[in-house]
Amino acid sequence: MKNILYFWLAAMLVIGCTVSNQNTKQANNQVNGGIAQQKLIAKSRFLDNGSSARIYLSIDANRSLTMSEVAREFTITYSLYPDHANKQQLLNSGTITINAENISEDNGLYTVWFDVPKPKDLFTSVAFTEIKDLKTNHKITNDCLLRFQSGKSGDYFMFFDKTGKHPFAKNYFSAQDTVILRSLDNRSQNFKVFRYKYEFDAALSPMSTTPRTPSKSLFVDSAFVIEANKPIILSHEALYFFTRDTTESYGIGMVVTDKRFPKLTRPEKLARPLIYMSTTAEAADLYNSKDPKRTLDNYWLNLMQGNQPIAKRTIKVFYQRVEQANRLFTTYKEGWKTDKGMVFIIMGDPIKITRTKDKEIWTYAPRQVSELNFTFTKRSNQFADDHYELQRYAEYQSIWFPTVEQWRNGDVVAR
Repeated sequence: MKNILYFWLAAMLVIGCTVSNQNTKQANNQVNGGIAQQKLIAKSRFLDNGSSARIYLSIDANRSLTMSEVAREFTITYSLYPDHANKQQLLNSGTITINAENISEDNGLYTVWFDVPKPKDLFTSVAFTEIKDLKTNHKITNDCLLRFQSGKSGDYFMFFDKTGKHPFAKNYFSAQDTVILRSLDNRSQNFKVFRYKYEFDAALSPMSTTPRTPSKSLFVDSAFVIEANKPIILSHEALYFFTRDTTESYGIGMVVTDKRFPKLTRPEKLARPLIYMSTTAEAADLYNSKDPKRTLDNYWLNLMQGNQPIAKRTIKVFYQRVEQANRLFTTYKEGWKTDKGMVFIIMGDPIKITRTKDKEIWTYAPRQVSELNFTFTKRSNQFADDHYELQRYAEYQSIWFPTVEQWRNGDVVAR
């Protein structure tokens, strides 16, 4: 019992540690001392700003920075094209100056915003933004699909902090957070808010080609009306949906979680993502345990045959990926439950991401084959604009099962 308690406390200490950045591409794709290295990561969204579109670029640099350090250590440029496939016709380009007026920070996520002039006679275009970390020499390209005159609520309204000045370019918040839903022109608008308390399922296996049994219907737990430009308190952990009109097909969704999210800390929550690397019997034991802390201790120690250093190392890598999946892929449900989250947790960073208007292809180079692709197709969803579903194939099992077995053996996969 003493050893198990010691192991648990040690594991909890390492779960919250950050991942160090390296200066070379090789360091990004290999395991350093058992800890998988993370790359520079960015996400984006936009708001209509009259004659321009304002792009919000959220950067996770995997290190603590002041606002002035972000301005010194990062360069951002953009290029505007008619669509993903047409990169011959450059519509606009520019370099972004980062200063105190166009940057904010939220729990280690730095959001930079800038305006892109709307091109004439186009309903959509794509802004490709290149972010370069001058300190690590990492460079990535982010693409943001811009819609002009779409009418969608989420193209005109987004959440800001209680001052109304700092944007939140994310889909999750904590219970008791105070936020303001507003447009850039501060237009007056009432929103009907529906709150759903529902436990969504984790993603199905990549090899599961039979359709999942339809989920139970979502039932409204409560409903109320808010006004744009006025602070609201998110009082409960739940799925929230904001719509200007009950006939509107697409509104604005958000997941309201506990204060620690995107980290998971409670034993019963830490157990949930393990479904991706567990047998049916193990998952049932983890999910239904009356003593989740003890069951979780025993799970990891049994997998690692009592080797605590290997167990702690594997736990650290696994839950760092879970946290990152929550940061990156939370839509109408927690990021670890999404198809992208599942693939990211087990496989790690892809070596290449190819995007089109309605697809993302993640490319890996596992040892067993020269190249492996996971294709995610964008699906319409009333709660989130960035909901993707994996195209599943039975053939994935030849790579997926050996990778899961490496997790279970404590051999963290290089990436």
